[in-house]
Amino acid sequence: MPIITDHIRALKDESPRVRQVAASALGNMGDPRAVDPLIEALKDEDVMVRQAAASALGRIGDPRAVEALTGALKDKGWGVRWQAAPALGSIGNWRAVEALTEALKDEDVMVRRQAALALGRIPDTRTTEPLTDLASKDEDRWVREAAAESLGRIGDPRAVDHLIEALKDDHYGVRWRAAQALGEIGDPKAVEPLTHLASKDESKAVRKIAAEALKKLRAR
Repeated sequence: MPIITDHIRALKDESPRVRQVAASALGNMGDPRAVDPLIEALKDEDVMVRQAAASALGRIGDPRAVEALTGALKDKGWGVRWQAAPALGSIGNWRAVEALTEALKDEDVMVRRQAALALGRIPDTRTTEPLTDLASKDEDRWVREAAAESLGRIGDPRAVDHLIEALKDDHYGVRWRAAQALGEIGDPKAVEPLTHLASKDESKAVRKIAAEALKKLRAR
């Protein structure tokens, strides 16, 4: 098996495919010696290499990569931004919060979704307002789901009214995540709407999660 120095050297290979494979391999190895070379690879001319480097840095999880990855959230390639967001979530450093919050406005659906999920891994109540806005207004249901999920992880009571409103979302997945989040936050004002959801929602899965959320609330 090639040693780490071989993969690091391969990041400078003339072939973009070789550089991409090397970046992925370094991420799998998880060796912190690869952090600086991978940060440099975020500047590669090839978008697939930059994408692989962002993903690899997330798997290594070294906080030294935070600044470079927040910069990658503005990369012209959507795939790089898409990989940079979960990488920052994996590292879990508060310095990424501002850039991830800004990424909630990204034009690409998958970037917004990954940014929302990443913020749930770095609990900070400063993100409550932008996440509640996303949970109620984003055009994409996957993004609304991700925002609701992260609001549950953050646990800020200010999100409760917005999550109760999300229980009326047209898509069952958003209602499911909102019910779960309300159970995690544990505010008594959610009892009545969750009770209604547990008995009346058209989705069996939503009725079940609403009942589970009620059980959590009543156990507090």
